[in-house]
Amino acid sequence: MKGIGWNIPRLIEGFGGVLLVILAVALPALHFAIGWQSQNEHLRTELEIYGRQVSSLINRNPEMWKYETIRLEGLLAKHPEDRRLESLRVLDLEGNVVMERKEHIDWPQMRRSQPLMDSGVVVGSLEEIASIRPLIDRTAVLAAAGAGVTLLLFLLFRVFPMSALRNANDMLSREKGLARVTLQSIGDGVVSTDPEDRVLFVNRMAERITGWTQAEAAGKPIAEVFRPDKDILVDRSGTAHRVEAGTSPVLDERGRRVGTVLVFRDVTEKARTEAAMINAQKLESLGVLAGGIAHEIRNPLSSINISISSIERACGASGGLESHSKEKIDLILEQMKAAAAKMGLVVQRVMDYSKPVPPRKEIADLNEVVEKAIRISLSTLRNRDIVVSTDLAPQLPACRTDTQMIEQVLVNLITNAWQAMEGMEGRKQLEVASAVQEGRIVLRVSDSGPGVPPSLRQKVFDPFFTTRKEGSGIGLSFSHRIVTDLGGVLRVGTSRWRGAEFRIELPGESEETPG
Repeated sequence: MKGIGWNIPRLIEGFGGVLLVILAVALPALHFAIGWQSQNEHLRTELEIYGRQVSSLINRNPEMWKYETIRLEGLLAKHPEDRRLESLRVLDLEGNVVMERKEHIDWPQMRRSQPLMDSGVVVGSLEEIASIRPLIDRTAVLAAAGAGVTLLLFLLFRVFPMSALRNANDMLSREKGLARVTLQSIGDGVVSTDPEDRVLFVNRMAERITGWTQAEAAGKPIAEVFRPDKDILVDRSGTAHRVEAGTSPVLDERGRRVGTVLVFRDVTEKARTEAAMINAQKLESLGVLAGGIAHEIRNPLSSINISISSIERACGASGGLESHSKEKIDLILEQMKAAAAKMGLVVQRVMDYSKPVPPRKEIADLNEVVEKAIRISLSTLRNRDIVVSTDLAPQLPACRTDTQMIEQVLVNLITNAWQAMEGMEGRKQLEVASAVQEGRIVLRVSDSGPGVPPSLRQKVFDPFFTTRKEGSGIGLSFSHRIVTDLGGVLRVGTSRWRGAEFRIELPGESEETPG
């Protein structure tokens, strides 16, 4: 809303401007239009009268009327009391002048003509010319006088009584502009309301957090624009923000509430960073513990493998065993070897997780890494009737990263995707995409599987957490650690098929810091 202090000078200046237009433009224009119409009607009427008189003469003597110049001069003679300067002449059909009453006519001129008839046939014309310079001169004098009077009134209104008010209003306007710029520049969201709790002002940060622009939010109830559930605010696009908010009443000089100012900030990233730090510390502790346990298991596991090999050799060298017993022993040994191999694989993954290899970064095209990871998994995907598609951004910027590690993460995510879709009915979809968003390179692995429930999305990257009976819970946590070590972020969400979508965000080459 604009203050009354801003309106008063503008209204007075507007009134002066309208007065100037009326006196300096509208009145002279009206005077000119009326004068023009009056002179035009005079010429038209005079031509009609002269035309009837000349036509009557022509009807009486159609053959010789062109030569009766004396009579024509008498008919068209100027009245002694008529002081107007008007030139009049009679023309035949060929445009020849039959008779002319000459006057010196100044430019610009108004020219009108009237046909001369003989029994309904045009035999010539009557033409009259008058100057409109006197009309223009009078109009100019009127315009100058009106402009002078208007400017004098305008200066009286503008300079003397309004000077002090104008200066005060200018200062108030500057302070108001400074306050608005300040509110637009701060990092907190600010919303002001009227006494009925309807929105008056929304700053730029509040627009970004709530999704409501100033034009859209103005006049709406504050509960419609800002409606958090405890400390969670869902904006117009459906994105959830964790916010911290506070309100302060705005009071007038009598202590009555004339509005409210709501100040809030988005602490989603802060909470996410704190949670990531806590999770990283927890994962590091779990990694150290898991590494110690895996190391302790490794030696007994080696002994078990040696014992299995010794039993296998002894049974193979023994000739006294019955074939049935030998087959049963071989089956048991195969099961023991498979179990030991699986334990060895889990132990190796735990060791890799607890002691990760430092990344070897190089400039790479991640589209090529995506295509290579798909080629590695393509045979498995086709055997399971999974439709694979890609949506790779053309001319993807170069990225400084460890291509082997990213490839390992992509293969792991693709494997998790087809395992999640195993046993499902209907069409099975898997898509790997790349894009550039806000200077970061984003890789997405999306599937049409059952997806990851929101309640489990904070846990899927924890070591040893899995929802599969045969899973070890190491793959996603290992992939998360790889992406984190590369300076990126690994997130899980919902795909366009309502399945799972794992999103890898990596810094572009320009975001890399020397080191």
